[in-house]
Amino acid sequence: MFIRFFRSSFAIQYLVIGFIGLILWGKAFIYPPVVPSPEGPVPLYTLLYSLLGSLPHFAVITGFVLVLIETWLLNELFNKHELVLKNSSLSALVFIIIMSSSPVYLTIHPLNICTLLSIILLGNLMKSYSKASNLDLVFSAGFLAAVGSFFYFPYVLMLAILPVSFILFRSGKWREWVTAAIGFFTPFMFLSVYYFLTDQLANQVVVYKKMIASFLFYPIHLHSDDWIIGIASLVLAAWGLYYLLKGPMEKTAEIRAKTYLVVWLVVISILSVIYSTTLVAYHLILLFPSLSLLLTSTFLGMKKKKWAEIIFFFYFLLILFNSYFYNPE
Repeated sequence: MFIRFFRSSFAIQYLVIGFIGLILWGKAFIYPPVVPSPEGPVPLYTLLYSLLGSLPHFAVITGFVLVLIETWLLNELFNKHELVLKNSSLSALVFIIIMSSSPVYLTIHPLNICTLLSIILLGNLMKSYSKASNLDLVFSAGFLAAVGSFFYFPYVLMLAILPVSFILFRSGKWREWVTAAIGFFTPFMFLSVYYFLTDQLANQVVVYKKMIASFLFYPIHLHSDDWIIGIASLVLAAWGLYYLLKGPMEKTAEIRAKTYLVVWLVVISILSVIYSTTLVAYHLILLFPSLSLLLTSTFLGMKKKKWAEIIFFFYFLLILFNSYFYNPE
């Protein structure tokens, strides 16, 4: 029922997806989770936290609207570049479900902001594949990697997705490398000027040096329900990766390269966990755009659609149950 209905992409599908999101976030609207405190040198998230940290209900509404925007953008990205069945809205449904997979995620936090930046960044890099003059897209991708680190410092390592894209797209001209570097350092230049004018530059340099030099591996403390959902998601994702690796021979070189770029996002997200500090549980969200592609490939790739529907239904029920009966004790 779910998979068959969401194989198409019309206004009704998106309305249903929004309604499902409201159901998953229902308890959070009444009993909002805590907005996580800033960690490390994150000037933009520190500002956001000062505005919304004491307004938990408004923070939940803001987080929900942000996730809805990301849901639509990610689905459009996958459809436009033919990474999933064309004109399907299933990846949007999968994304909003996994973005709601733990009650602590159901508010505004630095990772759902970085997820939005990741979707835009991937879109710019994918558009650069077939564009003769792509320096503007490469510049903006480097720029977004830096801006993301102002909300969540580990996102600074997302810069690595640019050379990966150059290799996958076979487009590593020296001007692209230089442009990416300029785009990346531009936000830091403006930030340095601000700190200089406010007489904070020396102190902030020390903070950044200390953060860069500290490789902190925090254990992931998750509730047993979260572990169950995580393991189920990884099993389904591995299944989807099998379908992706088995199927790309039938696809064009462009689609294969773009698919692998999304998968590489997983590798970079895992490596950047070294700077995640106490937000390590939220750090998993960086995997969710790639996870959405893998899970969508799983459900669309299964030959026995009846079993795909059953597995999807129980996966959804598991997350829904966790949303309303989660107990962190």
